[in-house]
Amino acid sequence: MIKKQHIPQWKLEEVNNLIELFKTYSNVAVIEVSHINDMQIQSMRKILRGKAIFRMSKKSLQLRAIEQYKKESKKSNLDELAEQIPGQSSLIFTNLDLIELKEIFHDHEWMVPAKPNEITPVDIWVPAGDTGLPTGQVISELNMTLRLPTRIMNDTIHIREDTRTHKVGDLVNVKQAAVLKKLGITPIESLIKIYFAWSDGEIIPEDVLYMDLDQFKQDVATGYREALAILFEMPFIEESMTEEYIRKAASEANTLDAIIFGEGIPVSTEPETKVEEKEAKEEEEKKDAEEVGIGGLFG
Repeated sequence: MIKKQHIPQWKLEEVNNLIELFKTYSNVAVIEVSHINDMQIQSMRKILRGKAIFRMSKKSLQLRAIEQYKKESKKSNLDELAEQIPGQSSLIFTNLDLIELKEIFHDHEWMVPAKPNEITPVDIWVPAGDTGLPTGQVISELNMTLRLPTRIMNDTIHIREDTRTHKVGDLVNVKQAAVLKKLGITPIESLIKIYFAWSDGEIIPEDVLYMDLDQFKQDVATGYREALAILFEMPFIEESMTEEYIRKAASEANTLDAIIFGEGIPVSTEPETKVEEKEAKEEEEKKDAEEVGIGGLFG
């Protein structure tokens, strides 16, 4: 007889806690935590206290909670949310707009030490001055591991001049990373970035969250203006309908510009003016011709 597997109480409680968070908050952001400093997470928790909940649970418990919440709520796209959760992740539950949450993360950048056995994305410099480290074995680490120019002053080790230890693309090995950390060198920019998000049934991928909105607005406006220009080159437009097509396209462009920029583009009245001038000229020529004809009868 197969015994039923016993599930520890703490796991059941964690799953229930996650389900309650799903019920309480409309937005769930997924962040990958494998490359994020623990202090950075703690700092963001304080900044977002009362606005967002960070929950770093085991993936198996996250998936179990999502499955149970899907059965209870009948919400859409929860399967896709589950599929997108990476191995080491935190779920962030919030009622903040997800773009606002992204901006808060962006405004709180951290500088962190170089990680061992990873390629550095920046040049790494050790500044000149007092390291605060006492003389002893550490001086050989500075000289041999990082090739730093050192000297002893007041029983502490000083770096004689600003020294670049690594260039962009260099590998930082384990020993080098340890010595750089000992010196307090934190050259790497670290941002908490939303990997994926779910908003009350709607999926919001990373590329949408981090879209350049100003560029998007410009592209949309340019696209409509180009469409208006193409109108004059279309081979199948009836000549008698040209003015109507222009007015319709300009009106639509005005509406879009008003939504995006808060202002419209002026609708050109040039075609109408030209038609009126042409009609007036034809009428005048017709009148002149009539006068010439009558004069001929009495000439």
